[in-house]
Amino acid sequence: MAVPESVIEWKPAKLLQSREIAPEFALLVLNQPLRNSHNLRKLWRNSSLRVAADGGANRLHELSSFQGKFSNLQVIIGDLDSLHKDVRDFYSSQPTPAKVIHETDQDSTDFAKAITWIRKERPAGLDIVALGGIGGRVDQGLSQLHHLYLFQQDPAYSQGRIYLLSGSSMTFLLKKGSHRIRVRGDEEGAASVFGKYVGIIPFKGPSRITTSGLVWDVSDWQTEIGGKMSTSNHVQPDVEYVEVQTTEDVLFTIALGKVDSEDES
Repeated sequence: MAVPESVIEWKPAKLLQSREIAPEFALLVLNQPLRNSHNLRKLWRNSSLRVAADGGANRLHELSSFQGKFSNLQVIIGDLDSLHKDVRDFYSSQPTPAKVIHETDQDSTDFAKAITWIRKERPAGLDIVALGGIGGRVDQGLSQLHHLYLFQQDPAYSQGRIYLLSGSSMTFLLKKGSHRIRVRGDEEGAASVFGKYVGIIPFKGPSRITTSGLVWDVSDWQTEIGGKMSTSNHVQPDVEYVEVQTTEDVLFTIALGKVDSEDES
């Protein structure tokens, strides 16, 4: 069935499947703990641009199974107060050295510096997968969610979409309007990329939402922090798409199909 042009389509599973079907995107590694997981390796292979925000380079380098698998990092950017000297030397000494960019602006985070640089280099718009999750300190987690709003002001996502990937979920911003999200893998026979748990979070302010494809669908339902929220909802077992209509911007978060075990091979 044809989808009206006014509905925004999402196919995030493609990012975590084969290179042949993955759209072009930049991988941005934040300064958060990493595991040498199946998803990390998929993203690394599929990405067209690989950037570390300051200490994110340390996280890549310190993976327990590090054997040069992530040595072809292209850019390290930030105020560089967290970047270890030996890590900088390592990435600067590769056959294709990483470009190290020192941005001294103290009014923006390393996350923001990296997004700004990517968009300057790719002005036509490039999707960004920010890897690092929202675990750890609460203020850092809220800052990461804040950046999803800060850098996606355009309702048409003309500068590219931003996905925040943790070890257990993917989160992205649904702008005011109608959205259709494919929640199954796009490759025949592929295991489901996503699990059943879904949340729709009105982080910025109250909204009214209508959903389809969830176990507990709602219609013209007011949601707000301090009021009602759709958390720990479930995707219906046999649906391929979840549809969301929202009167204001909301965060959509969906569990990954499995938490990858650390691979020491």
